[in-house]
Amino acid sequence: MEISSLIEDLQERIRPLQARLFPRQVLLELRDDGIQGQVLADGSPGKVRFDAPLPPLTCRNGMPLEREPIGDLIGDLMVRDNLMEAFVMAALPPAAAAWRVIEWPAGLAVPDDPLQAVRELDPVSLRLPFSLSEAVIDIKPIAGSGTKAMLAASSRELVDSWIEVFNHAGARLERLAPAQSCEFLALGAHLEGVSSRDLVLLLTPGPSTTRLLMVRDGTPRFERSVAAAGHQLLEEVARSVAFYRRIDHEVRAVRLLLAAPMAEADALAARLGVQPELIHTTPFDSLVIEGLAVAELEP
Repeated sequence: MEISSLIEDLQERIRPLQARLFPRQVLLELRDDGIQGQVLADGSPGKVRFDAPLPPLTCRNGMPLEREPIGDLIGDLMVRDNLMEAFVMAALPPAAAAWRVIEWPAGLAVPDDPLQAVRELDPVSLRLPFSLSEAVIDIKPIAGSGTKAMLAASSRELVDSWIEVFNHAGARLERLAPAQSCEFLALGAHLEGVSSRDLVLLLTPGPSTTRLLMVRDGTPRFERSVAAAGHQLLEEVARSVAFYRRIDHEVRAVRLLLAAPMAEADALAARLGVQPELIHTTPFDSLVIEGLAVAELEP
């Protein structure tokens, strides 16, 4: 056997041991139009990055319609960068989950089993688009509030479909998380020092729509999709702010945060009378990926 073959065989044998001794995590942000990701090693993002588009109708409303092609793409990306032994943490597309803010009864401690406590709630009051009995649930306490939590839920069918995608890719999937939970977890650091009476707008631009999230007093209040660009974007954001201010008279000021640069930033500033603030997530490529990393590094 040639020396090169011996070296290759030895490398193949020790690769699983290296993976156990020096584990790497792949953080993936799944979207209807593409996949973005970074590698996390020793708690810090490495140089390896993914940014691959998905053809139209490959994934729709968070549901992977073409599971094998998506799995092939993920598998190819993992093989390309020698990451088949890495653990994968992935955030579902935003449309894959519905979120609600829940509040435990006043004066009562947070339940020992929050998931079970949620399943005992009146499902009608949650107004989820699917049955609680068929949902996969994620619950994150809201910082600064002992009784509030953010609940994000996806249908079991959708989650199983993504698990099938990663199985086809041959990836070591460790966690699937709602994009909203990851984003809100990372957003917390950018809300420090914000007045409880400030209405914070977070705009996340995309190729076909822009996501608008409203937060007040550290609690997510409202989310919707608005136009991707142009005059319609300005109108829809302005109408959304006006609508919210009509139902929440405690609002005294508006803050505008941009998850990425937008051509309409100056026009939005003029329309809303505020100065846009571009969120810096460096060394992470997005709030969602930063939230995945924060959750992974939490004790």
